[in-house]
Amino acid sequence: MKTRILRRLAAAALFGAIAIAVHAEPVLVTHPALASEKLDAAGVKSVLLGKKVAWDSGGRVVLAVLKAGPVADEFLKGSVDMNASAFSNHWRRLAMTGGGTSPKSFDKEEDLRKFVAETPGAIGFLDRASVDASVHLVPSGN
Repeated sequence: MKTRILRRLAAAALFGAIAIAVHAEPVLVTHPALASEKLDAAGVKSVLLGKKVAWDSGGRVVLAVLKAGPVADEFLKGSVDMNASAFSNHWRRLAMTGGGTSPKSFDKEEDLRKFVAETPGAIGFLDRASVDASVHLVPSGN
């Protein structure tokens, strides 16, 4: 009887952990010096598509993105209505026509967070769980 209960509890815990891992909560982060920059949804879209290349406070925009995965797909779908593959193709076309330099791409969120924290003008997106005090969390709806 105890074994059966323990197995059910273990299974419930495993399913709970999987559900939490599958649900990404992507957020926008910037270099701490950009805390005063105001970005609304249109501004975020302009940055992501390479149309906004300089910050209002001065300096160039340095875009950092995750290569793929649920955080990238969810953030890009909500911000520019693209998945990671379509977004990558957009930037490939821009680079080939001289319309911009592709964003810095990362496989791991911790590498992206470190890059944004250390690079003036940098902006990127992470899962909220990966955000720490080294980067500025851009308030949603900003």
